[in-house]
Amino acid sequence: MIEYLKNIVDLTPYLGSKGYEGVRYNPKKIEREAFLKIAPFQVEQSSFYQEGFRITQGESDGNHPYHLAGLYYFQEPSAMSALTALQLEGHERVLDLCAAPGSKATAIGGALKEGLLVANEIDGKRAAVLRENLERMGIRRCVITQGEPQQMAKALPCYFDKVLIDSPCSGEGMFRKYPRILEEWSEELVAHCARRSRTVLEEGAKTLRAGGRLVYSTCTFNLEENERTILWFLERHPDFEVVETGLSSGAKGLLGLDRARRIFPQHGGEGHFVCAMVRKGEEAARPAPTFKAEKCQEPMDELKKVLRERVSGIGFCRGNYFYLADEDLPNPQGIRILRAGLQAMELAGRHWKPCHHLAMSLPQEAFRFAKECSLEEARLYVNGQVLPCEGQGFGVMAVEGVPLGLVKAAGGMGKNHFPKGLRTLK
Repeated sequence: MIEYLKNIVDLTPYLGSKGYEGVRYNPKKIEREAFLKIAPFQVEQSSFYQEGFRITQGESDGNHPYHLAGLYYFQEPSAMSALTALQLEGHERVLDLCAAPGSKATAIGGALKEGLLVANEIDGKRAAVLRENLERMGIRRCVITQGEPQQMAKALPCYFDKVLIDSPCSGEGMFRKYPRILEEWSEELVAHCARRSRTVLEEGAKTLRAGGRLVYSTCTFNLEENERTILWFLERHPDFEVVETGLSSGAKGLLGLDRARRIFPQHGGEGHFVCAMVRKGEEAARPAPTFKAEKCQEPMDELKKVLRERVSGIGFCRGNYFYLADEDLPNPQGIRILRAGLQAMELAGRHWKPCHHLAMSLPQEAFRFAKECSLEEARLYVNGQVLPCEGQGFGVMAVEGVPLGLVKAAGGMGKNHFPKGLRTLK
């Protein structure tokens, strides 16, 4: 691989060296200055994304209570470049077609205010990780789907204002983080990934309205998966044109694609290729089926016991779960939907109880009671410990004013309802 890429980038100086680590704060839960004050590591501003930073000292600890509360998300710095290229304004309909594990989807969801996100992942195990990460970051105006690109194109044609295709690739830009890439890499793998990327790009483009913006990105360096894939697509689709990404860092794309951007390790990131395109013309996004309200009185009654006031959205049940979704969230037909809107209540035996997503998606003021924890108490809580807690019934444990998870209080103690699969001592 090193020899194959030498006409593009010489990776030899980076063999055996430590890779870059990055982090984004979650604007839905914490402001920039507050994040900088409480961050348990030192950072410097990223040149690839306004809400992103490069970690200069300290470690990316996924078991820290601040991370488990969704205050921030660890992401390789150059991967944030695709978010800048999307040029989000906050009101758009956005599709992340290859969304797992959720690094870019969580940032999109955090940036959207009145807009909505469809986060899709075809692989079941990776889709479960995507769902967990979107839940932790408190993203509500989102539908998580598990569909083939062809299915998404059929179900939601010309529906989106922005489409991100962070295509599955040979991963040449991740060789420091995952050394096995050097061992498993082959030219055959590159060719396979290029063919797959062209299919994904072809189908994903069908979901974009005229006048909309499509961003294609990879974390690899070769021409086949990057510039040659874009040129192949443009030849087949003259209604698309390449536009500026908005990135000032990195190098220009190759093969005449000067508006695309390439990020190499010498630019402060592990490696990324980003190309933004617009679909010529202008048309309103097409409509799509939405979710319908159902009579689910029992879970709604139990939800009222947990919250101080009613949460907006239509209610419906799927399996053992009760959901609240905004009326404009799409319900794509023929696509497996893993979650739509807010997963609020779960039927456990004969009784309905609040879900972790409820705690992660609402401010602590929304609950009947909230216990503000010290950092030491928060560590005990995410380890599954029982803590003293005033109140009655369900409420939340909070850290830095942000809910960390659910607790059921009685007799001055709080039964721990932090998900067992997320506890830091297993």
